[in-house]
Amino acid sequence: MLSSTRTLAVFIVVVVSVMVLAGCERPSSVASSIITPLPRPEATPTLVPTQPLTATNTAAAVLPATPTATPFYTGPLPAACGQILPIFTNGGSPATTTLNPDPEALARLQTILPDAARPALNRILAAPRTVGLAAYRVGQEADGAYLNADAPMPLASVVKLIHLVAYAEAAAAGQIDPTSTVTLADLEAFYLPNLDLNAHPNAVAALEENGRLFGDPPTMLLDELPGMMIAFSSNAATDYLHTLLGQRVIEETAVALNLTHQTAPCPFLGQFLIMSNHTRQLASDQIAIQQYIDDPERYGRDVMLLTAAYSQDAAFRQAAIDWRRSRRRPSGQTQRFFSETLNAQGTAREYADLMARIAQNGLKNNESSFIARRNLEWVMRFPDNQALFSNLGYKNGSLPGILTTVYYAYPIGESSPIVVALFFRDLNGRTYQQWRSNLTYDELARWLLSEPEAIPALKAVIEN
Repeated sequence: MLSSTRTLAVFIVVVVSVMVLAGCERPSSVASSIITPLPRPEATPTLVPTQPLTATNTAAAVLPATPTATPFYTGPLPAACGQILPIFTNGGSPATTTLNPDPEALARLQTILPDAARPALNRILAAPRTVGLAAYRVGQEADGAYLNADAPMPLASVVKLIHLVAYAEAAAAGQIDPTSTVTLADLEAFYLPNLDLNAHPNAVAALEENGRLFGDPPTMLLDELPGMMIAFSSNAATDYLHTLLGQRVIEETAVALNLTHQTAPCPFLGQFLIMSNHTRQLASDQIAIQQYIDDPERYGRDVMLLTAAYSQDAAFRQAAIDWRRSRRRPSGQTQRFFSETLNAQGTAREYADLMARIAQNGLKNNESSFIARRNLEWVMRFPDNQALFSNLGYKNGSLPGILTTVYYAYPIGESSPIVVALFFRDLNGRTYQQWRSNLTYDELARWLLSEPEAIPALKAVIEN
């Protein structure tokens, strides 16, 4: 069993909306036998702004000055969500509804499985349709363990991998300047309080503690935001980068990464405002969400409208905060309904493949791969992980009823990575709360990374 389990459980922040960045050496210097450094390439822009995007010219770059015809916001509006990708999944394999494991294979698995991972295995056996899994060693994909690997599942914060890659590619190409600055006030214009179990405030507190928040007004480097997004899962940092890069770039990045079953990632801020907001005429949030399900084009427009209204209009933002504080909406039931239907979806196989690609410096160039890995490998600051792995990359996610996690790992002395993508959905309230605390799904994923017998033993059970 992976000895870092308890260490990670102490430091990983799992949040309701999904979930400090430590210094990390370049992958080539951490494991020189695994990664061969490439020369820094010439910038090859993929965006087409007339000037590099920076934190100070974001609005001009990505928010065209087209007034909207709404009673509550008439400022600049970004392009709708769903420029290239669909709002709803465009297919994928149907989920397995039953398993018929070989008794001997199951007995063998039970003898080597860590106790902490047993609830996750029991869920797989009892409700296989609610689980997506892809776990394999790169180069030995045929020997991997797969369950519903091609069935789209809600991603929660795992979708932030797309934002991370989009940022890394833009920074490596010189289209954004990581050394430009962002004021805390501008960042927190995207922060909706009390819906993230303090993920964003904790990220800001870590910047302060480490002396990386400076000046008056308080300011940070743009390059701090990917760490806030990955290590803490700050939705505000994600949505700021989403707006900076633009909806089309986010979706083009997913297409370039061969995420063929990916639905359009929309800003988390807009998603929570779609669930419930002070401008809504309908008393029932669930009826309103159903109307968006019936009209995905309107959803794509409104999720961006609400994001722009909240982030650009201080009066709207304060009214939304005050209303939410007094009404205590959206309800947990509303959040579950939304998250199962309109939250971005993807498949376990494609996200395992993405982690394998990042682990092998497979982005457009060595520099963008380094930026992505530097942020994903924040867990390598823990001594227990250093004892087991030369490199370990990680992201998880959480929404009511949904828990997701993805990993890549280079066990010490090995030259090919192991990757795991493990998605759970439709968890009842009690199970969801328990698993957010004991991280049994993460325990199972980490065991698959660290124990050589784990993947074949699980494969023998779930693929019989």
